[in-house]
Amino acid sequence: MTDEPPKPKRQRGRPKKEGTGNMRPLNVEVPEDLQLHRRGTLCKLDTGMSLKDQVAQAYDEWLTRKGYAKTTPEDG
Repeated sequence: MTDEPPKPKRQRGRPKKEGTGNMRPLNVEVPEDLQLHRRGTLCKLDTGMSLKDQVAQAYDEWLTRKGYAKTTPEDG
């Protein structure tokens, strides 16, 4: 018998992130000349904000400015 603590069990798949809520994929092609992948990666390195969160925030803000605000349960 050894005095070593038991090894933690290996997790399969990606670990779940806290605070992300329900997520759905948004698969779109974007123009290469905008360099969104490169710029998003640089932003992630500088801020720690994932590309997924960057896209969600930017798209939400753009839609809201265009008049497509999120609905509340009272709106139906």
